Amino acid sequence: MNILPSHKQGLYYLEHCRVMAKDERVVYAKKEEAFTKFFSIPPANTNVVLLGSGTSITQAAARILSDEGVLIGFTGGGGTPLYLASQSEYRPTRYLQDWFSFWWDKPKRLAAAKLFQHARCQFLFKSHKMLDNPRPEPEIILSAIRDYQSRIDLAEGPQELMGHEANFAKKLYAAWASTLELTGFERQSGKKDLGDRFNAYLDHGNYLAYGLAATVLWVLGIPHSLPVSHGMTRRGALVFDVADLIKDGAIMPIAFQSAAQKIPDNKMRQGCTAFLDQTRSLVFMFETVQQTIEQLK
Repeated sequence: MNILPSHKQGLYYLEHCRVMAKDERVVYAKKEEAFTKFFSIPPANTNVVLLGSGTSITQAAARILSDEGVLIGFTGGGGTPLYLASQSEYRPTRYLQDWFSFWWDKPKRLAAAKLFQHARCQFLFKSHKMLDNPRPEPEIILSAIRDYQSRIDLAEGPQELMGHEANFAKKLYAAWASTLELTGFERQSGKKDLGDRFNAYLDHGNYLAYGLAATVLWVLGIPHSLPVSHGMTRRGALVFDVADLIKDGAIMPIAFQSAAQKIPDNKMRQGCTAFLDQTRSLVFMFETVQQTIEQLK
């Protein structure tokens, strides 16, 4: 019996290994001293495989993964940036047609953006309860959410909405910085090294969210170039829209906690992956996109 994409395992991030087919199974091989160890990847229960530095994949393994609808991506070290991802045009057309039916209507497109932002707030509120300490006081997070939600409905255009979103994100960064007693923290994306561990971990974790968002859209057959919030000419803009649904609630907390505890970046990503599963982030993204379509098509 096929497993629904929304209920499959989130993703695998692999470094310094070779992915191959072995006895009609997909495995990855890693050398440890004088030995080569093999680990299985269950294609039927996998959504995304990100191949980082020092990895390769055989044609036979790629075929098996493709047959199961697994998205394969090649990334740089630490999972960032995403250089190349597999695509298939043999996907359903229903969701694309329904998305197009309202996407051309600017008021409805803005309505979709607002639905996304309200869903984002709901996810953050629920996921924050599942975090271990240290974490910002729930009252601080709830206050930021309520203030943002009051502004979402009043926004008259996407630029105004994105301005409120930026201020909301700043409040969340400030809350985490205050909780961890960070002085002078400023969010700066594009940190590829660990000189600034907090920003680097946020970037590394966000790419996991982008992988899940790309999977949701790929499975539903909706092109990445039909955003509701991010720039209309930005490549993959809808991926950023969907990823934003869970970044605040599932990525930001683990990135801050891991950086504060100086946990290695590979362990941080494992923590993000575990929390993404714990919060059922992939299911939430599928449901949010589908519910938005049902309301606006």
